[in-house]
Amino acid sequence: MTSEIQIAMSVSLFMIGVLSSLSGLWIILAKEYHQTMKQMATQSVRISGRAVTQDTVAPLIDSAARMVEAVTQLIRTAAGVGAFLCIAGVAICVISFWMIGRV
Repeated sequence: MTSEIQIAMSVSLFMIGVLSSLSGLWIILAKEYHQTMKQMATQSVRISGRAVTQDTVAPLIDSAARMVEAVTQLIRTAAGVGAFLCIAGVAICVISFWMIGRV
């Protein structure tokens, strides 16, 4: 009875670890923000080209630069979360193997 519960717990932990690792990889490999970053970079180039001739565009350039920086930070944060999920998933899988070995 006790060994059956330990096996069930190990299998469930292994599944959680695999799901965690896969979701971390999905977050790292998903390029949902990269297209936005490219569009913002092209728009900021267009705006900066107009800034040479117009003084009223300067606040708009500053806002665009801050937005590009915010999206870059968002991409870094998403990659960090993905890496954490991958490492946590592998650790959970190792723990489940350790639990199976003790049965």
